[in-house]
Amino acid sequence: MLAAADLIADATRAFEARLVAAVESMGEARTAEAFCAAERDVFRLTQEFAARLTGDVLQRLSDAAECCEEALEAVRTRAGKRGIQLRVERRRETLVRTLSGETMRVRTPYATARPRGKQAQKTRGAQGTGVYPVLDMLGIAGRATPALRLLVSRAVSEANSVSAARELLAMSGVKLDHKAALRLTYLVCEDALRHRQGAVAAGQRNDDGPFAGRRVVATVDGGRVQIRRRVAGRPRKGGRKRFVTEWREPKVITLYVLDDEGRRDRSVRSVIDGTLGDADAVFALIHYHLLRVGGHRARELTLVGDAAPWIWARGEALRAGLDIPSDRFHEVIDYFHVIERLGEFSKSQPRWSEERRRGWLWVQRRRLKAGEVEEIEAEFAELLRKERRKDRRAALKTDLAYFDRHRERLRYAAFREAGLPNGSGAVESSVRRVVNLRLKGASVVWTEEHAEASCTYALTPRAGDGTNWRPPSSPPPDGGLQPANRGR
Repeated sequence: MLAAADLIADATRAFEARLVAAVESMGEARTAEAFCAAERDVFRLTQEFAARLTGDVLQRLSDAAECCEEALEAVRTRAGKRGIQLRVERRRETLVRTLSGETMRVRTPYATARPRGKQAQKTRGAQGTGVYPVLDMLGIAGRATPALRLLVSRAVSEANSVSAARELLAMSGVKLDHKAALRLTYLVCEDALRHRQGAVAAGQRNDDGPFAGRRVVATVDGGRVQIRRRVAGRPRKGGRKRFVTEWREPKVITLYVLDDEGRRDRSVRSVIDGTLGDADAVFALIHYHLLRVGGHRARELTLVGDAAPWIWARGEALRAGLDIPSDRFHEVIDYFHVIERLGEFSKSQPRWSEERRRGWLWVQRRRLKAGEVEEIEAEFAELLRKERRKDRRAALKTDLAYFDRHRERLRYAAFREAGLPNGSGAVESSVRRVVNLRLKGASVVWTEEHAEASCTYALTPRAGDGTNWRPPSSPPPDGGLQPANRGR
Protein backbone atom coordinates (compact mmCIF):
# COMPACT_ATOMS: atom_id res chain seq x y z
CA MET A 1 0.00 0.00 0.00
CA LEU A 2 1.36 3.41 -0.95
CA ALA A 3 2.33 5.74 1.88
CA ALA A 4 0.81 8.85 0.35
CA ALA A 5 1.72 11.04 3.31
CA ASP A 6 5.38 10.04 3.01
CA LEU A 7 5.42 10.81 -0.71
CA ILE A 8 3.94 14.25 -0.18
CA ALA A 9 6.29 14.99 2.71
CA ASP A 10 9.37 14.01 0.68
CA ALA A 11 8.27 16.10 -2.31
CA THR A 12 7.42 19.07 -0.09
CA ARG A 13 10.86 19.04 1.57
CA ALA A 14 12.54 19.00 -1.85
CA PHE A 15 10.56 22.03 -3.08
CA GLU A 16 10.00 23.95 0.14
CA ALA A 17 12.97 26.32 -0.14
CA ARG A 18 12.29 27.12 -3.81
CA LEU A 19 8.59 27.68 -3.16
CA VAL A 20 9.30 29.99 -0.22
CA ALA A 21 11.70 32.05 -2.34
CA ALA A 22 9.22 32.26 -5.23
CA VAL A 23 6.33 33.33 -2.96
CA GLU A 24 8.53 35.94 -1.25
CA SER A 25 9.51 37.29 -4.68
CA MET A 26 5.84 37.57 -5.58
CA GLY A 27 5.17 39.48 -2.37
CA GLU A 28 7.95 41.96 -3.18
CA ALA A 29 6.61 42.73 -6.65
CA ARG A 30 5.48 46.31 -7.24
CA THR A 31 4.90 46.30 -10.99
CA ALA A 32 2.73 44.23 -13.31
CA GLU A 33 5.78 42.80 -15.08
CA ALA A 34 7.43 41.68 -11.83
CA PHE A 35 4.22 40.16 -10.48
CA CYS A 36 3.62 38.34 -13.79
CA ALA A 37 7.13 36.85 -13.75
CA ALA A 38 6.81 35.81 -10.09
CA GLU A 39 3.43 34.19 -10.68
CA ARG A 40 4.87 32.19 -13.57
CA ASP A 41 7.75 31.03 -11.37
CA VAL A 42 5.32 29.81 -8.70
CA PHE A 43 3.21 28.08 -11.35
CA ARG A 44 6.25 26.30 -12.84
CA LEU A 45 7.30 25.11 -9.40
CA THR A 46 3.84 23.69 -8.71
CA GLN A 47 4.06 21.87 -12.04
CA GLU A 48 7.42 20.38 -11.07
CA PHE A 49 5.94 19.44 -7.70
CA ALA A 50 3.02 17.63 -9.36
CA ALA A 51 5.37 15.86 -11.77
CA ARG A 52 7.58 14.75 -8.87
CA LEU A 53 4.57 13.28 -7.07
CA THR A 54 3.38 11.51 -10.23
CA GLY A 55 6.82 10.07 -10.87
CA ASP A 56 7.15 8.87 -7.27
CA VAL A 57 3.75 7.16 -7.45
CA LEU A 58 4.66 5.45 -10.72
CA GLN A 59 7.92 4.23 -9.26
CA ARG A 60 6.27 2.85 -6.12
CA LEU A 61 3.66 1.09 -8.23
CA SER A 62 6.44 -0.39 -10.36
CA ASP A 63 8.23 -1.57 -7.20
CA ALA A 64 5.09 -3.16 -5.67
CA ALA A 65 5.16 -6.91 -6.38
CA GLU A 66 1.37 -7.29 -6.21
CA CYS A 67 0.79 -4.48 -8.72
CA CYS A 68 3.43 -5.82 -11.10
CA GLU A 69 1.94 -9.31 -11.02
CA GLU A 70 -1.55 -8.00 -11.67
CA ALA A 71 -0.36 -5.92 -14.64
CA LEU A 72 1.72 -8.77 -16.06
CA GLU A 73 -1.20 -11.20 -15.80
CA ALA A 74 -3.44 -8.79 -17.74
CA VAL A 75 -0.87 -8.50 -20.53
CA ARG A 76 -0.34 -12.30 -20.58
CA THR A 77 -4.08 -12.84 -20.96
CA ARG A 78 -4.32 -10.47 -23.91
CA ALA A 79 -1.23 -11.87 -25.59
CA GLY A 80 -2.40 -15.44 -25.02
CA LYS A 81 -5.55 -14.78 -27.05
CA ARG A 82 -3.25 -14.16 -30.02
CA GLY A 83 -1.04 -17.14 -29.36
CA ILE A 84 1.85 -15.04 -28.06
CA GLN A 85 3.99 -16.13 -25.14
CA LEU A 86 5.60 -13.42 -23.05
CA ARG A 87 9.13 -13.36 -21.76
CA VAL A 88 9.67 -11.20 -18.68
CA GLU A 89 12.99 -9.41 -18.89
CA ARG A 90 14.91 -7.29 -16.43
CA ARG A 91 13.54 -3.94 -15.38
CA ARG A 92 14.15 -1.04 -17.69
CA GLU A 93 14.29 2.67 -17.21
CA THR A 94 11.94 4.69 -19.40
CA LEU A 95 10.75 8.27 -19.66
CA VAL A 96 7.17 9.30 -18.87
CA ARG A 97 5.89 12.77 -19.63
CA THR A 98 3.28 13.95 -17.13
CA LEU A 99 0.40 16.40 -17.35
CA SER A 100 2.59 19.28 -16.21
CA GLY A 101 4.90 18.74 -19.17
CA GLU A 102 7.77 17.47 -17.04
CA THR A 103 9.49 14.20 -17.99
CA MET A 104 10.13 11.68 -15.21
CA ARG A 105 12.34 8.59 -15.24
CA VAL A 106 10.71 5.37 -14.06
CA ARG A 107 12.35 1.98 -13.65
CA THR A 108 9.66 -0.59 -14.30
CA PRO A 109 9.21 -4.25 -15.40
CA TYR A 110 9.44 -5.02 -19.12
CA ALA A 111 8.15 -7.98 -21.13
CA THR A 112 8.62 -9.03 -24.75
CA ALA A 113 7.05 -11.58 -27.06
CA ARG A 114 8.98 -14.86 -26.99
CA PRO A 115 10.47 -15.39 -30.50
CA ARG A 116 9.07 -18.27 -32.51
CA GLY A 117 10.45 -20.27 -35.43
CA LYS A 118 13.41 -18.82 -37.30
CA GLN A 119 13.06 -15.56 -35.40
CA ALA A 120 14.19 -17.38 -32.26
CA GLN A 121 17.75 -17.39 -33.63
CA LYS A 122 17.76 -13.68 -34.40
CA THR A 123 19.06 -11.20 -31.89
CA ARG A 124 16.82 -8.30 -31.02
CA GLY A 125 18.05 -4.79 -30.49
CA ALA A 126 18.63 -3.18 -27.13
CA GLN A 127 15.08 -1.84 -27.14
CA GLY A 128 13.34 -4.75 -28.79
CA THR A 129 9.55 -4.92 -29.12
CA GLY A 130 7.49 -5.34 -25.99
CA VAL A 131 5.45 -3.71 -23.30
CA TYR A 132 5.83 -2.16 -19.85
CA PRO A 133 3.00 -3.98 -18.02
CA VAL A 134 2.53 -1.50 -15.16
CA LEU A 135 2.56 1.53 -17.45
CA ASP A 136 0.26 -0.27 -19.89
CA MET A 137 -2.22 -0.98 -17.09
CA LEU A 138 -2.27 2.73 -16.18
CA GLY A 139 -2.92 3.79 -19.78
CA ILE A 140 0.52 5.31 -20.35
CA ALA A 141 1.25 5.17 -24.09
CA GLY A 142 3.57 7.13 -26.29
CA ARG A 143 5.54 7.78 -23.09
CA ALA A 144 2.79 10.13 -21.96
CA THR A 145 0.18 9.87 -19.24
CA PRO A 146 -3.51 9.70 -20.26
CA ALA A 147 -4.17 13.17 -18.83
CA LEU A 148 -1.39 14.69 -20.95
CA ARG A 149 -2.63 12.97 -24.10
CA LEU A 150 -6.11 14.34 -23.48
CA LEU A 151 -4.72 17.84 -22.93
CA VAL A 152 -2.62 17.77 -26.10
CA SER A 153 -5.36 16.25 -28.25
CA ARG A 154 -7.87 18.80 -27.06
CA ALA A 155 -5.50 21.66 -27.86
CA VAL A 156 -4.76 20.28 -31.33
CA SER A 157 -8.42 19.61 -32.13
CA GLU A 158 -9.59 23.06 -31.01
CA ALA A 159 -6.72 25.18 -32.38
CA ASN A 160 -6.60 26.22 -36.01
CA SER A 161 -3.23 24.50 -36.50
CA VAL A 162 -0.78 22.22 -34.71
CA SER A 163 1.63 25.13 -34.39
CA ALA A 164 -1.00 27.24 -32.62
CA ALA A 165 -1.79 24.33 -30.30
CA ARG A 166 1.89 23.89 -29.44
CA GLU A 167 2.25 27.59 -28.65
CA LEU A 168 -0.78 27.41 -26.37
CA LEU A 169 0.55 24.31 -24.62
CA ALA A 170 4.00 25.89 -24.20
CA MET A 171 2.42 28.77 -22.29
CA SER A 172 1.24 26.22 -19.73
CA GLY A 173 4.65 24.53 -19.56
CA VAL A 174 4.01 21.63 -21.96
CA LYS A 175 6.61 21.86 -24.72
CA LEU A 176 6.31 19.36 -27.57
CA ASP A 177 7.64 19.20 -31.10
CA HIS A 178 5.26 18.97 -34.06
CA LYS A 179 5.50 15.20 -34.51
CA ALA A 180 5.04 14.48 -30.80
CA ALA A 181 1.89 16.63 -30.64
CA LEU A 182 0.42 14.81 -33.62
CA ARG A 183 1.45 11.39 -32.30
CA LEU A 184 -0.24 11.94 -28.93
CA THR A 185 -3.34 13.31 -30.63
CA TYR A 186 -3.59 10.31 -32.92
CA LEU A 187 -3.20 7.95 -29.96
CA VAL A 188 -6.28 9.50 -28.34
CA CYS A 189 -8.16 9.51 -31.65
CA GLU A 190 -7.38 5.84 -32.21
CA ASP A 191 -8.50 4.97 -28.68
CA ALA A 192 -11.73 6.93 -29.14
CA LEU A 193 -12.41 5.29 -32.50
CA ARG A 194 -11.70 1.80 -31.15
CA HIS A 195 -13.96 2.41 -28.18
CA ARG A 196 -16.72 3.67 -30.48
CA GLN A 197 -16.44 0.63 -32.75
CA GLY A 198 -16.79 -1.69 -29.78
CA ALA A 199 -19.74 0.26 -28.39
CA VAL A 200 -21.53 0.28 -31.76
CA ALA A 201 -21.12 -3.49 -32.00
CA ALA A 202 -22.41 -3.98 -28.43
CA GLY A 203 -25.58 -1.94 -29.04
CA GLN A 204 -26.46 -1.45 -25.38
CA ARG A 205 -29.59 0.54 -24.53
CA ASN A 206 -29.74 3.27 -21.93
CA ASP A 207 -33.38 3.55 -20.89
CA ASP A 208 -32.63 6.44 -18.53
CA GLY A 209 -30.56 8.53 -20.96
CA PRO A 210 -31.02 12.32 -21.25
CA PHE A 211 -33.02 11.96 -24.49
CA ALA A 212 -35.61 9.60 -22.96
CA GLY A 213 -39.11 11.08 -23.00
CA ARG A 214 -37.92 14.12 -25.00
CA ARG A 215 -38.53 15.40 -28.52
CA VAL A 216 -35.41 14.31 -30.42
CA VAL A 217 -34.07 15.46 -33.78
CA ALA A 218 -31.51 13.51 -35.80
CA THR A 219 -29.83 15.34 -38.69
CA VAL A 220 -27.23 14.14 -41.18
CA ASP A 221 -25.17 15.86 -43.85
CA GLY A 222 -21.86 15.44 -45.66
CA GLY A 223 -18.73 17.45 -46.46
CA ARG A 224 -15.62 16.89 -48.54
CA VAL A 225 -12.08 15.94 -47.60
CA GLN A 226 -9.10 14.86 -49.66
CA ILE A 227 -7.71 11.40 -48.91
CA ARG A 228 -4.22 10.18 -49.76
CA ARG A 229 -3.71 6.54 -50.71
CA ARG A 230 -0.35 4.83 -51.22
CA VAL A 231 0.28 3.16 -54.59
CA ALA A 232 2.88 0.66 -55.69
CA GLY A 233 6.10 1.81 -57.27
CA ARG A 234 9.57 2.93 -56.39
CA PRO A 235 9.83 6.11 -54.31
CA ARG A 236 10.27 9.32 -56.23
CA LYS A 237 13.47 11.32 -56.31
CA GLY A 238 14.21 12.53 -52.82
CA GLY A 239 12.62 9.48 -51.15
CA ARG A 240 8.99 10.63 -51.38
CA LYS A 241 6.63 7.69 -51.65
CA ARG A 242 4.07 7.52 -54.40
CA PHE A 243 0.43 8.21 -53.62
CA VAL A 244 -2.81 9.29 -55.26
CA THR A 245 -5.48 11.56 -53.84
CA GLU A 246 -9.25 11.39 -54.06
CA TRP A 247 -12.16 13.35 -52.64
CA ARG A 248 -14.24 11.57 -50.03
CA GLU A 249 -17.41 12.58 -48.21
CA PRO A 250 -17.19 12.55 -44.41
CA LYS A 251 -20.76 12.26 -43.18
CA VAL A 252 -21.68 14.13 -40.01
CA ILE A 253 -24.60 13.48 -37.67
CA THR A 254 -26.08 15.77 -35.03
CA LEU A 255 -28.65 14.71 -32.44
CA TYR A 256 -30.36 17.27 -30.23
CA VAL A 257 -33.48 17.84 -28.14
CA LEU A 258 -36.39 20.25 -28.71
CA ASP A 259 -38.43 21.90 -26.00
CA ASP A 260 -42.24 22.07 -26.14
CA GLU A 261 -42.11 25.31 -28.17
CA GLY A 262 -39.97 23.69 -30.87
CA ARG A 263 -36.75 25.46 -29.92
CA ARG A 264 -33.49 23.65 -29.31
CA ASP A 265 -33.13 22.72 -25.64
CA ARG A 266 -29.56 23.70 -24.81
CA SER A 267 -29.78 22.28 -21.31
CA VAL A 268 -29.35 18.83 -22.88
CA ARG A 269 -25.98 18.29 -24.53
CA SER A 270 -26.16 17.54 -28.24
CA VAL A 271 -24.43 14.54 -29.82
CA ILE A 272 -22.14 15.21 -32.79
CA ASP A 273 -20.17 12.52 -34.60
CA GLY A 274 -18.90 11.69 -38.07
CA THR A 275 -17.48 8.93 -40.22
CA LEU A 276 -15.98 8.24 -43.63
CA GLY A 277 -17.97 5.02 -43.81
CA ASP A 278 -20.81 4.27 -46.18
CA ALA A 279 -24.51 5.02 -45.67
CA ASP A 280 -25.07 1.91 -43.56
CA ALA A 281 -22.20 2.92 -41.26
CA VAL A 282 -23.73 6.37 -40.81
CA PHE A 283 -27.11 5.00 -39.77
CA ALA A 284 -25.45 2.42 -37.53
CA LEU A 285 -23.78 5.39 -35.82
CA ILE A 286 -27.11 7.22 -35.46
CA HIS A 287 -28.71 4.07 -34.07
CA TYR A 288 -25.88 3.56 -31.56
CA HIS A 289 -25.96 7.12 -30.26
CA LEU A 290 -29.75 7.16 -29.93
CA LEU A 291 -29.60 3.95 -27.91
CA ARG A 292 -26.78 5.38 -25.80
CA VAL A 293 -28.64 8.56 -24.83
CA GLY A 294 -32.12 7.04 -24.53
CA GLY A 295 -33.39 8.16 -27.95
CA HIS A 296 -35.25 4.86 -28.39
CA ARG A 297 -37.57 6.04 -25.61
CA ALA A 298 -38.06 9.51 -27.11
CA ARG A 299 -41.48 11.09 -27.14
CA GLU A 300 -40.91 11.96 -30.81
CA LEU A 301 -38.07 11.38 -33.26
CA THR A 302 -37.57 13.57 -36.33
CA LEU A 303 -35.08 12.74 -39.08
CA VAL A 304 -33.88 15.79 -41.02
CA GLY A 305 -31.63 15.88 -44.08
CA ASP A 306 -31.35 16.89 -47.69
CA ALA A 307 -32.92 14.88 -50.50
CA ALA A 308 -30.08 12.35 -50.81
CA PRO A 309 -31.75 9.00 -51.58
CA TRP A 310 -29.46 7.08 -49.20
CA ILE A 311 -30.90 8.98 -46.23
CA TRP A 312 -34.57 8.30 -46.86
CA ALA A 313 -34.00 4.71 -47.96
CA ARG A 314 -32.92 3.96 -44.36
CA GLY A 315 -35.27 6.11 -42.31
CA GLU A 316 -37.90 3.42 -41.82
CA ALA A 317 -35.27 0.84 -40.82
CA LEU A 318 -33.96 3.29 -38.20
CA ARG A 319 -37.45 3.76 -36.75
CA ALA A 320 -38.08 0.01 -36.66
CA GLY A 321 -34.70 -0.67 -35.06
CA LEU A 322 -35.51 1.77 -32.26
CA ASP A 323 -39.05 0.39 -31.77
CA ILE A 324 -40.59 3.86 -32.17
CA PRO A 325 -44.25 3.91 -33.32
CA SER A 326 -44.91 5.37 -36.77
CA ASP A 327 -47.03 8.21 -35.41
CA ARG A 328 -44.07 9.41 -33.32
CA PHE A 329 -41.57 9.37 -36.19
CA HIS A 330 -41.25 12.23 -38.69
CA GLU A 331 -39.14 12.79 -41.79
CA VAL A 332 -38.30 16.34 -42.91
CA ILE A 333 -36.30 17.50 -45.92
CA ASP A 334 -34.35 20.68 -45.30
CA TYR A 335 -36.45 23.62 -46.52
CA PHE A 336 -33.52 25.57 -47.94
CA HIS A 337 -32.35 22.64 -50.07
CA VAL A 338 -35.79 22.58 -51.72
CA ILE A 339 -35.69 26.34 -52.28
CA GLU A 340 -32.27 25.97 -53.84
CA ARG A 341 -33.62 23.29 -56.18
CA LEU A 342 -36.49 25.54 -57.25
CA GLY A 343 -34.10 28.42 -57.80
CA GLU A 344 -31.81 26.32 -59.99
CA PHE A 345 -34.81 25.23 -62.05
CA SER A 346 -35.93 28.81 -62.63
CA LYS A 347 -32.42 29.78 -63.76
CA SER A 348 -32.36 26.89 -66.22
CA GLN A 349 -35.25 28.39 -68.21
CA PRO A 350 -33.56 30.52 -70.89
CA ARG A 351 -36.81 31.92 -72.27
CA TRP A 352 -37.93 33.34 -68.92
CA SER A 353 -37.30 36.97 -68.14
CA GLU A 354 -35.78 37.96 -64.83
CA GLU A 355 -39.14 39.32 -63.70
CA ARG A 356 -40.96 36.11 -64.54
CA ARG A 357 -38.24 34.05 -62.87
CA ARG A 358 -38.51 35.99 -59.62
CA GLY A 359 -42.29 35.95 -59.68
CA TRP A 360 -42.45 32.23 -60.33
CA LEU A 361 -39.97 31.49 -57.56
CA TRP A 362 -41.88 33.72 -55.09
CA VAL A 363 -45.13 31.83 -55.78
CA GLN A 364 -43.51 28.41 -55.37
CA ARG A 365 -41.79 29.49 -52.18
CA ARG A 366 -45.11 30.64 -50.72
CA ARG A 367 -46.72 27.33 -51.69
CA LEU A 368 -43.85 25.36 -50.21
CA LYS A 369 -43.97 27.25 -46.94
CA ALA A 370 -47.71 26.56 -46.76
CA GLY A 371 -47.14 22.86 -47.42
CA GLU A 372 -49.08 22.96 -50.69
CA VAL A 373 -46.92 20.41 -52.44
CA GLU A 374 -49.71 19.33 -54.77
CA GLU A 375 -49.86 22.88 -56.19
CA ILE A 376 -46.14 22.75 -56.97
CA GLU A 377 -46.59 19.36 -58.64
CA ALA A 378 -49.41 20.76 -60.73
CA GLU A 379 -47.16 23.65 -61.81
CA PHE A 380 -44.44 21.26 -62.98
CA ALA A 381 -47.03 19.03 -64.69
CA GLU A 382 -48.32 22.06 -66.64
CA LEU A 383 -44.79 23.04 -67.68
CA LEU A 384 -44.16 19.44 -68.75
CA ARG A 385 -47.34 19.46 -70.88
CA LYS A 386 -46.19 22.57 -72.75
CA GLU A 387 -42.54 21.55 -73.19
CA ARG A 388 -41.46 19.95 -76.48
CA ARG A 389 -37.71 19.51 -76.11
CA LYS A 390 -36.70 16.04 -74.91
CA ASP A 391 -33.89 17.15 -72.63
CA ARG A 392 -36.09 19.70 -70.84
CA ARG A 393 -38.97 17.24 -70.61
CA ALA A 394 -36.59 14.75 -68.92
CA ALA A 395 -35.52 17.40 -66.40
CA LEU A 396 -39.15 18.32 -65.69
CA LYS A 397 -40.04 14.67 -65.14
CA THR A 398 -37.17 14.39 -62.66
CA ASP A 399 -38.39 17.42 -60.70
CA LEU A 400 -41.98 16.19 -60.78
CA ALA A 401 -40.90 12.78 -59.45
CA TYR A 402 -38.89 14.53 -56.73
CA PHE A 403 -41.93 16.35 -55.29
CA ASP A 404 -44.13 13.29 -55.68
CA ARG A 405 -41.63 11.07 -53.85
CA HIS A 406 -41.03 13.49 -50.98
CA ARG A 407 -44.52 14.96 -50.70
CA GLU A 408 -45.04 14.10 -47.02
CA ARG A 409 -41.54 15.28 -46.12
CA LEU A 410 -42.34 18.78 -47.40
CA ARG A 411 -45.39 19.66 -45.24
CA TYR A 412 -43.65 22.64 -43.67
CA ALA A 413 -46.82 24.33 -42.41
CA ALA A 414 -47.74 21.19 -40.46
CA PHE A 415 -44.19 20.87 -39.20
CA ARG A 416 -44.17 24.44 -37.89
CA GLU A 417 -47.52 23.93 -36.20
CA ALA A 418 -46.20 20.78 -34.51
CA GLY A 419 -43.02 22.57 -33.40
CA LEU A 420 -40.73 20.51 -35.64
CA PRO A 421 -37.63 21.87 -37.40
CA ASN A 422 -37.76 22.81 -41.07
CA GLY A 423 -34.01 22.93 -41.63
CA SER A 424 -30.77 21.06 -40.98
CA GLY A 425 -28.72 24.07 -39.91
CA ALA A 426 -27.36 22.32 -36.81
CA VAL A 427 -25.50 19.62 -38.73
CA GLU A 428 -24.48 21.97 -41.54
CA SER A 429 -22.82 24.17 -38.94
CA SER A 430 -20.88 21.17 -37.65
CA VAL A 431 -19.79 20.27 -41.18
CA ARG A 432 -18.55 23.79 -41.79
CA ARG A 433 -16.74 24.30 -38.47
CA VAL A 434 -14.95 20.96 -38.35
CA VAL A 435 -14.82 19.38 -41.80
CA ASN A 436 -14.61 22.44 -44.05
CA LEU A 437 -12.52 24.68 -41.80
CA ARG A 438 -10.24 22.06 -40.26
CA LEU A 439 -10.02 18.93 -42.35
CA LYS A 440 -10.27 20.57 -45.77
CA GLY A 441 -7.82 23.12 -47.10
CA ALA A 442 -5.39 23.95 -49.87
CA SER A 443 -2.73 21.21 -50.19
CA VAL A 444 -4.20 19.37 -47.17
CA VAL A 445 -4.50 15.60 -47.63
CA TRP A 446 -5.20 12.88 -45.07
CA THR A 447 -4.73 9.18 -44.77
CA GLU A 448 -8.09 7.50 -44.37
CA GLU A 449 -7.45 6.23 -40.84
CA HIS A 450 -6.29 9.65 -39.61
CA ALA A 451 -9.21 11.44 -41.26
CA GLU A 452 -11.69 9.02 -39.69
CA ALA A 453 -10.12 9.30 -36.24
CA SER A 454 -9.74 13.08 -36.40
CA CYS A 455 -13.30 13.56 -37.62
CA THR A 456 -14.61 11.32 -34.83
CA TYR A 457 -12.65 13.03 -32.09
CA ALA A 458 -12.87 16.65 -33.26
CA LEU A 459 -16.65 16.48 -33.62
CA THR A 460 -17.11 15.41 -30.02
CA PRO A 461 -18.45 18.34 -27.95
CA ARG A 462 -15.80 19.65 -25.52
CA ALA A 463 -13.32 17.29 -27.16
CA GLY A 464 -10.62 16.09 -24.86
CA ASP A 465 -12.21 16.24 -21.44
CA GLY A 466 -12.96 13.21 -19.33
CA THR A 467 -16.72 13.39 -19.93
CA ASN A 468 -16.43 12.52 -23.63
CA TRP A 469 -13.46 10.18 -23.81
CA ARG A 470 -12.02 7.53 -21.59
CA PRO A 471 -9.28 4.98 -22.18
CA PRO A 472 -10.86 1.97 -23.92
CA SER A 473 -11.74 -1.06 -21.85
CA SER A 474 -10.64 -3.32 -24.68
CA PRO A 475 -6.93 -3.76 -25.48
CA PRO A 476 -5.40 -2.62 -28.76
CA PRO A 477 -5.56 -5.17 -31.59
CA ASP A 478 -1.86 -6.00 -31.28
CA GLY A 479 -2.36 -7.34 -27.76
CA GLY A 480 -0.58 -4.43 -26.15
CA LEU A 481 2.86 -5.30 -27.47
CA GLN A 482 4.22 -1.95 -28.60
CA PRO A 483 7.75 -0.89 -29.53
CA ALA A 484 9.55 0.18 -26.39
CA ASN A 485 10.97 3.24 -28.14
CA ARG A 486 7.65 4.46 -29.48
CA GLY A 487 7.84 7.76 -27.59
CA ARG A 488 9.79 10.86 -28.53
